[in-house]
Amino acid sequence: MIKNKEKLSKYMQIAEYFKAQITEGIINPGNQLLTESEIVTKFNVSRHTVRQALMQLEKGGYIYKEQGKGTFCSTKDKYTKKRTIAVMATYMSNYIFPSIIRGIEEVLSDAGYNLMLLNTNNEKQKEAECLQKIINSDVVGLIVEPTMSAYENVNLKWYKELAKKNVPYIMMHAKYDELDPAYVIMDDIYGGYLITKYLLQLGHRKIAGIFKRDDLQGVNRQLGYTKAMNEFGITLNDDLINNFETKEESYVPYEFTRNIINKKEIPTAIICYNDQIATYVLQAIRDAGLRIPEDISITGYDDSDIAIATELKFTTVVHPKEDMGRRAARLIINMIEEKVKKPTYIYKPELLVRYSTGEVPIKLEISNALK
Repeated sequence: MIKNKEKLSKYMQIAEYFKAQITEGIINPGNQLLTESEIVTKFNVSRHTVRQALMQLEKGGYIYKEQGKGTFCSTKDKYTKKRTIAVMATYMSNYIFPSIIRGIEEVLSDAGYNLMLLNTNNEKQKEAECLQKIINSDVVGLIVEPTMSAYENVNLKWYKELAKKNVPYIMMHAKYDELDPAYVIMDDIYGGYLITKYLLQLGHRKIAGIFKRDDLQGVNRQLGYTKAMNEFGITLNDDLINNFETKEESYVPYEFTRNIINKKEIPTAIICYNDQIATYVLQAIRDAGLRIPEDISITGYDDSDIAIATELKFTTVVHPKEDMGRRAARLIINMIEEKVKKPTYIYKPELLVRYSTGEVPIKLEISNALK
């Protein structure tokens, strides 16, 4: 009887060893386990003991066997539920995010993780609901694009709950400083500075700016715009600056552009929060009978598909998209598997010059000089 108890204890030890290897991500779904002979040698036990351990793992859904091939880590059952990484974004299906998701999915799939997609629709209440769903699930990590990141973080308590559950998370595009989180972002202050400086170097001085005010990307791009204008000694004109909220983006940029065009001293260039906003500005300029860039230059940001969707290709700032997704995925996996503490990465923006920008129109220079 004692001998049987010793055998029972040993096979359970072996089973628990492989369970830990699987749940900690050392052995990933689809990976082949050691052969029976290799396990016998590794643990110095009988083949019978090894088979008992494997039977225990198979019953628990941790492994499966393929005749003539070997034993493999399971890619289904309850185990995979513990290897799901959530991605929570403001918008999931439009603009640049599908490309980011492709990058994330590529890395997570290769590493054997499931992907859960959650959409906050840029609403704080929905962000809270998504966070609660994650907290009450078997999610092992989270990649999150903060919702209305320029406004007060009313969901701070839910992020703290994630920390209590030891669920690592990494923020993308923006970060809540009060949480001191891991993050992957762009240097949007430099991006706004870079594109404004380019226009200033072309001779533009009356440069309008349209920026989103409810996310940090918009706030930081405006800071870059302000920095460049100050460097060139240009006094900011509040009448040429517009700050809109996400819910207003389909009409406010268009209306703002029409209004400033109708003034006596119209701007010679307009900097847009992103490529999507640039399309509304483009339409307003064309509806007013003006040309781009002959009458007014415009710029986008993000180098999305929209930037090259029409015959007029936007001068814009390059966004890393898929690379950002892949990097965020690799970093969250490192946080889960290697216990890396709060990794960070900042992309340096690059300017991409196309056909929506040009030098200051001569006729505007003359007319403004006469006033």
